[in-house]
Amino acid sequence: MSDSVSIIIATRNRAKILERCLAALPAGVRGLDPPEVIVVDDWSTDSTRQTVENFAQETGWRAVCMTQPRPLGANAARNAGLGVAHGGVIVFIDDDVFVTEGWLQKLLAGLSNGTSVVAGPVQLTVAGPLLGKHRKEVSGYFAEVLSPPRGLDGEIVPVLGNMAARRALFEQTRLCDTIRPPVEENDWLRRAGVRAGFVPDALVWHYKRPEDIRLSALLKVAWARGSEGGWWIRECANIGPRRVWSMAGQCLKTSMRAFGHAVIQQCWGGVVVGLGELSRALALGGLINRRPRVAESWR
Repeated sequence: MSDSVSIIIATRNRAKILERCLAALPAGVRGLDPPEVIVVDDWSTDSTRQTVENFAQETGWRAVCMTQPRPLGANAARNAGLGVAHGGVIVFIDDDVFVTEGWLQKLLAGLSNGTSVVAGPVQLTVAGPLLGKHRKEVSGYFAEVLSPPRGLDGEIVPVLGNMAARRALFEQTRLCDTIRPPVEENDWLRRAGVRAGFVPDALVWHYKRPEDIRLSALLKVAWARGSEGGWWIRECANIGPRRVWSMAGQCLKTSMRAFGHAVIQQCWGGVVVGLGELSRALALGGLINRRPRVAESWR
C-alpha cells in the first residue's frame, strides 16, 4: 500500500475560514512530500472554488475542488472525497481547523505502530471560560478534544476534525451520510470493527466565530447533540434495553445535578449541560426522537 496522503476537507460557504485552514497546511506537513488536497464543496455560493485554486497556484500542490451535485451534508461530502482520493492514507480535517507545525508527521507516526486509525487533539482558538464558570463543562459541545474520547465500552473514538486512517478501511466501510455529531465517529468505528489510537502532540486549532459561542446557539447544539447521541445508542449501538435504560437514568441524574449547579452557582454552563443530558435521557428512553435529519442539512 502506498504511503502517499490525501487530505479531505468538506466545506460549505466558509471560504474565508477555509482560506486560513489551507494556509496552515504547508507548515503542518513540513518535512514530508506535499499531500493531495481534496476540498469537497457541498454546494457553496461563495468563493470556495477560487480559494482552492488560489492555494494550488501559490503552493504548486495538487489541490482540487469538487462540487456536490446538490447539498448533501458533511459526511456525504467526505465520502465523495474518498471516491476520488489516491493516497494510501486518508486524512480528514474540518474546514475550520488550523493545523500546527509538524502536525502531519506526528499524526502519521501514530499509524506506523500498526494502528489503522488515529486522531489528534482539537483545541479551541477561544481562550478562557467559554460560558459559565467552568470551561470543561461546555467545551465538548464546541468539539474541543484534548484527551482521547471514549466510546460505550471504553474504546478510543477518533475525531473527524483531525484523523488519519489507512485507505483500505474506507473501501470496506464508509461514513454514514445521515448520522450527525456527536456519534458519527462512534458509528463508523463500530461498523469498521477496528481500534483507534490517539496522538496527543498532533494538535489542530478549532476556530469559532463569536456568534458560535452565544448562549442561544449553544443551547440548540446541546439539545441536538444530546438527542442524536441518545437516539443512536438506542437504535444503532446494539447494547440491549437494560443497559439503555440504565444509561437513561444516569443521564437524567446528571441533568438534575447540572441544573442544580446552575441555580446554586448561577452558572449558565450548568444549564447547557443539564439540557444536553436531559435530551439524551429522553431519547434513550424513547420519549423523544431526533427531529427528521436530512442529508441536505450541513451538520
